[in-house]
Amino acid sequence: MPEPTFVDREAFTVLGLQEHFMPETGDFEGIWKRFMAYHDQIAAHSTDGAYYGVAFAPAEGEGMDYFAGMAVPEGTPCPEVLTIRVVEAAHYAVFECTVATISATCSFIHGEWLPGSGYVHLCPRPDFEFYPPGTDAADSPVLIHIPVRRHEPSS
Repeated sequence: MPEPTFVDREAFTVLGLQEHFMPETGDFEGIWKRFMAYHDQIAAHSTDGAYYGVAFAPAEGEGMDYFAGMAVPEGTPCPEVLTIRVVEAAHYAVFECTVATISATCSFIHGEWLPGSGYVHLCPRPDFEFYPPGTDAADSPVLIHIPVRRHEPSS
């Protein structure tokens, strides 16, 4: 697996659908199919034409609140059936993969890279997937963003 690049991202707002999932059993394909019913309505407000899959920590319990959406300007109205959330500013390790290799890349990040990287995962800040415009095939590129900071050993 490739080493990440690092970027600082400002906070941004996303509009879309949110569902509670267990990572191992979540219907990720299904939420994106359901999202497409609202695509044109959301895309009319999009700031960059890209898609975002955001894994927010749940308010309670285990799993994640997975969000399928697009970035929109702050203050965009949110129709009742959709959700609007803010992704906080952070320093991110960014891993490039394809739609088909997201699961394997996430396993590598959390199982191999993070433990030996010298970085700490900034939970509960959300991880997110960035799908460039035109992402619609298994070999389409995806950028997985993991919020991190350098590990500071305790003295």
